[in-house]
Amino acid sequence: MQASTVAVCICTYKRPAGLRHLLTCLASQTFTDVPAPKISVIVADNEGNPESRHICSEFRRKHFRSLTYVYEYRRGISYARNACLDNLPAKTDFVAMIDDDEAPDVAWLNHLLLAQSRSDADVVVGPTFPEFQKGTPAWIRDSGFFLKPENHSRFTDLQADPPAATCNVLVNATIFSTPGLRFDPKLALSGGEDKLLFQDIKLRGYTFVWAANAKVTEFISRERATFGYMWREQYRRGSVKYYVKRRLKVSNRLKLFVLVPKFLARAMANILAGCYGVVTQLLRDREDRSALALSAFVIADGIGSILGLLHLKSRHYLRWKP
Repeated sequence: MQASTVAVCICTYKRPAGLRHLLTCLASQTFTDVPAPKISVIVADNEGNPESRHICSEFRRKHFRSLTYVYEYRRGISYARNACLDNLPAKTDFVAMIDDDEAPDVAWLNHLLLAQSRSDADVVVGPTFPEFQKGTPAWIRDSGFFLKPENHSRFTDLQADPPAATCNVLVNATIFSTPGLRFDPKLALSGGEDKLLFQDIKLRGYTFVWAANAKVTEFISRERATFGYMWREQYRRGSVKYYVKRRLKVSNRLKLFVLVPKFLARAMANILAGCYGVVTQLLRDREDRSALALSAFVIADGIGSILGLLHLKSRHYLRWKP
């Protein structure tokens, strides 16, 4: 097995401490199952923070021969992600993506590359586990809301067709040479840009596989570990569903006329199911706050879906994630 070249793409915004910790983890990667790859790092800063630029310069001197810092002045996650892709070094074999509030396991890249070599998949996806601050309510910890993907214990190692997101993924770099395969700028402020792109990639026939041991930890701040934030996040997820489905599945007006009533009916069904779940849980065990919240989030998803149908997507990334 030959050593590969891997470009690690990181988008950052107002998290210099998180960026430093992430780069430290990347500098400590170990490889026991595959030849150590040549690693390059691309950091797209959507703030233009001098401290983040300094951190990148420091790690370039001490750890990475190839570390590219890019200031992306256009506000929004899609622009930052595309800035990373537009600055990939020549002859990159694989693109790994991870966020600035995460820390990879010491053998993260090893396991992503191992799964790729064993399956020859075009896209390799790993699990992301939340790490909560002290004092986070138990019901939030137990809810599973922050697991990515949700219920990922149902996937077995090397299982095909897992859902993919930019928090933990390895992609064959040749995919991004295909015209049009970029993160949609219309989702720059709402998010959902990675869901759209990876579903598009899957529909084009590229293969996906699960790497159970390629683990990443996401740090959940107190500001995010609240019912209010979780409700808004589920609403945001719902608000982009119609746009994603329309982009992927509607090629003419007839298909649009079929999609709209089906989508609306499903959103209404979610609202009713969520309301039923909340009432049932209140009658059964109102102390189970996790079950109550998860039912409420089904309502948020339905409401977001309806407003997204009316082209009222959430503008989550005007504030970015705290």
